[in-house]
Amino acid sequence: MGKNILVLEGSPRMDGNSDMLAEAFAEGAGGQGHEVSIIKVSCYRVNGCFACSMCWNMGKPCVQSDDMEKIYPEIEQADAVVWVSPLYFFTWSTQLKAVIDRLYPYYLDRSPVKLKGKESALILAAATDQMAELKGIQETYRIMTEYMGWKNRGEMYACDVWEKGEVRHMDYLERARSLGASF
Repeated sequence: MGKNILVLEGSPRMDGNSDMLAEAFAEGAGGQGHEVSIIKVSCYRVNGCFACSMCWNMGKPCVQSDDMEKIYPEIEQADAVVWVSPLYFFTWSTQLKAVIDRLYPYYLDRSPVKLKGKESALILAAATDQMAELKGIQETYRIMTEYMGWKNRGEMYACDVWEKGEVRHMDYLERARSLGASF
């Protein structure tokens, strides 16, 4: 039976390297019979966490009324969440970081919805070829998945890609497809 896989793609650049990697992952996973949805987070209006401690007080994860209300049910229903981001100043894109921060309600003991047991993967597009510059996002991702109780199914890094479409000239799209197929 196929899995429901949600790909959260965080690049504000349209049709860029992150988009291409997300699509390649989806092709690989879809080829194995999985249902794959891609949300281009930059097309949604997601505020950062207000730290108001009002989580679940109105019968929903967050009191804010923004597009995270559309993303929450997708995350809840997914068997796996795949994070695709460009490397921005050694970490996530701002757009994807807002989504991550807004998962806070699910960490709480009082949360009526638990997200434990999901699978997860990280796909990263980076202009740098210096692996040390990826440590921030790598550690954040690993800590987040451990904290959420998710199984890390893999990490794929497309390094030394700056110009739009550069991932097509290396083996990165095939690697993203393979990661998808491994689910």
